[in-house]
Amino acid sequence: MRWLPSVAVLLLLATIAPWAMAQCAMCQATVQSSGNANLMAGLRSGILLLLVMPYLIVGTIAFAIYRAYRAQRLFGW
Repeated sequence: MRWLPSVAVLLLLATIAPWAMAQCAMCQATVQSSGNANLMAGLRSGILLLLVMPYLIVGTIAFAIYRAYRAQRLFGW
């Protein structure tokens, strides 16, 4: 039963994915109709940047907290 939360999250993501893809349909159609390769590459880069940055920030903060916690345990505080 330990795998049940993982399956629930996977099913949730599978049901949300088509809805999330539909949000980008208008932008994709507009960019493809313009035929500008630089605009398409810029849009892809922007989407990846917006996707990665929150996880990077939260991960950095979590790692700093983890290191501070480990340092406290190491010195017996």
